[in-house]
Amino acid sequence: MIETLLNQLEELVGSDDFEFESENIIEKLTEEGAGFEIINQLFSIMERHPLDDFGIPGAIVHFIEQYYPDFLPLLISSLKRTPTLHTVWMLNRCINGSSDKEELLSVLKSIAIDNKINKAISDSAKNFLDYQLNG
Repeated sequence: MIETLLNQLEELVGSDDFEFESENIIEKLTEEGAGFEIINQLFSIMERHPLDDFGIPGAIVHFIEQYYPDFLPLLISSLKRTPTLHTVWMLNRCINGSSDKEELLSVLKSIAIDNKINKAISDSAKNFLDYQLNG
């Protein structure tokens, strides 16, 4: 059932109903007992749709962030594989709340300067990096 719900969630990406329907699916996943173990699958969905809007912050982020700070290594791994607009934004949120920002800033900087990354994503990382370093 959990795999079916994750597939349904991915099928909705980019649809006008995503924000509303994703809340319903995340709720069902929680009812099915899904927890920390599906975070990598949620990041994988975002990686396959790097420019899509997942909400601000959206049901997926709310689900993942309940495991702060334990999910940070998974976020960093996802960003190193395939940074997305949404995971870069999540990283910025984590930097805002972190007492040890150096590793997170380093990841953000590596995305900002990588010319192989989609320009919209690297530009987003540059903007967040500028904000973090210069206020």
